[in-house]
Amino acid sequence: MRRLRGPWGPPLALGGVGVLLLAVGLWNFNRELANLVIQWGPVVAFSQIAIPSLVVVYGGYRLAASSFNRDERWRVTLFGLVGMALVAGGVYTTIIVRLAEARPVGEPQYVVAVMAGVGAAGGAAMGSLSITSRRDARQAERARDNFELLNSIIRHDILNSMMIVQSRAEFIEDEAEDDRIREFADTILTQTSGVVDQVERTRAILQALRTSDPRLEAIDLEAVVEHELDTIRTTYDEVTVETDLPSGPVHVRADDLLDDVVGNVLSNAVEHNDKDDPRVVVSASVRDDDALADHSGDEDESEAVVELRIADNGPGVDDDLKDAVFRRDETGLHEDGTGSGFGLFFVDTMMRKYGGEVTIEDNDPEGAVFVFRFSRATPESDEPSEDLTDVVEVPA
Repeated sequence: MRRLRGPWGPPLALGGVGVLLLAVGLWNFNRELANLVIQWGPVVAFSQIAIPSLVVVYGGYRLAASSFNRDERWRVTLFGLVGMALVAGGVYTTIIVRLAEARPVGEPQYVVAVMAGVGAAGGAAMGSLSITSRRDARQAERARDNFELLNSIIRHDILNSMMIVQSRAEFIEDEAEDDRIREFADTILTQTSGVVDQVERTRAILQALRTSDPRLEAIDLEAVVEHELDTIRTTYDEVTVETDLPSGPVHVRADDLLDDVVGNVLSNAVEHNDKDDPRVVVSASVRDDDALADHSGDEDESEAVVELRIADNGPGVDDDLKDAVFRRDETGLHEDGTGSGFGLFFVDTMMRKYGGEVTIEDNDPEGAVFVFRFSRATPESDEPSEDLTDVVEVPA
């Protein structure tokens, strides 16, 4: 048997309530046996009182064996007492009203005892759940703080190491007479700069995921797409990239992580493509649609929507995975489990923060299409300026 741990006060108080209710049940049982001929009625009545009472007694035992501290145990006991008082008190008040109206009320002690046990058991359970939820919240907060500390330490160490590598590579590049050595030094500088940028982007991504109300602004989607496509063309020589983009800038409501959102899906379209001639087609269009009206808070008005479509000729996405791939626990699109599952979760999370959405459709004849729907935004520089003659009186 698990050893009981102190303090004993709250468990004894809660268990005592159960024992008291059980004694009332026994008293009522003996009373009914003496007054009734039918034997099963008193047994049922006793069971209705005894079962909640035994639950309360068992709750006292579990409370004593729990890891709750003294204050938490008293809180659970108080919940049980308050639950008993509220439920039994409500029933007792109803009985008093009936008696005041000169209406007959049979066996009031039986009804009150049953409801008191139910109220005490329910209140103790709610108190235990309340304590457990608070503990879980504090544990999650501590885990988050520890993660942030670890992340900060790792970023600090990586950035310091990269600074050392960069300084040595710059020295080699300046002092080396061999062109090949200078080429290697330049490659080291490029790669270390990429690591530094990625570390800083990771910090920004984590901060954005924690923020419930991000600061959105007008971002040129066309410029973001072109920049990410240049990266794809440079990194993957074998990929054919086709575009159908508006001729001028198209601004959407987003933040500076839009590059990572678009780049993540573009990289995903290439890395999961098993064709000998991988192809990616990117198109964008602007239209009026009420699909995002719910995000704007006005269901009666439609707003301009910018739709970005990234299509590939890869293996595609099964219908039962089109929603699942955006969940954090997914490990990727392939059966071999490649991928961490974080990328598409991040994409979906950020699109929700932007007030937009991302979905997956089938490509014709094969592959998948990631469809982004953004709210169109107007840059501040393009907003019509106020005519001063309308607000300032010009002397004649």
